Amino acid sequence: MRTLIAAASFALLSLSAQADHHETASARAEVYECGLREGHSLREVLDFARGDFAAWADREQLAGMTFLWEPVAVAPPFDSADLRWVNYHPTWTDYMKANSAWRSEGAAELQARLFAMVDCKLPAFANATIVNPSTERTEEKLIMLGKCSFKPDTQLSFGQLATLMEERNWEALTKGDLLEGLWRTGIGIEGETWDFLQMTAGSNATMAEFLDGWMGNGMPRGPQAQQALPFRCEADFHRSHTVRQASN
Repeated sequence: MRTLIAAASFALLSLSAQADHHETASARAEVYECGLREGHSLREVLDFARGDFAAWADREQLAGMTFLWEPVAVAPPFDSADLRWVNYHPTWTDYMKANSAWRSEGAAELQARLFAMVDCKLPAFANATIVNPSTERTEEKLIMLGKCSFKPDTQLSFGQLATLMEERNWEALTKGDLLEGLWRTGIGIEGETWDFLQMTAGSNATMAEFLDGWMGNGMPRGPQAQQALPFRCEADFHRSHTVRQASN
């Protein structure tokens, strides 16, 4: 389940440019939890990803997007990964095409170079849905990811959760472009004690303004408002680095 937490934010960041405020967009995310090998850094992996990997993916005409996620303030047991590599695929057909290309002889050298820098676990897959889209595209975004559990005797549908997120109107806390999304399903993911993920993301300036309003000004949309909601959430911070954003 650790990999699902990475998948949520990256795929949602990818989808945000594809949906207007009155429609939902969903993503298929392929997520690898990785550790850095001795002598290598996240910057080195990011340079490789944005350079030779992105050029290879463009030559293969692969649809979708790729991100690297750097942990910022993450509670155990989700703090063990040095980075997460996420490929977002518009459809499962696009995933199958990309997977075949990556496993081909033509990608063997790329694979060897990548895995000389990182040691990655098997992937997990998940679907995510945008609730409040963002059109802002930056190379880096800060993500607040909530691991949420329903309170006793409570169970809400996805539509009800999305409505609650829209009604709380967090985007009013910032003049920036705030992205919000939800996750509830996955493949290849072990069970956890929470029921769904909610994600809030934006540029450093946007998230700073949002957090000042959410945590610092005692507004009803802040942590105290959790008492009135039918669920509770525990949040982590991650930093999303854009590798590649291809047209679908």
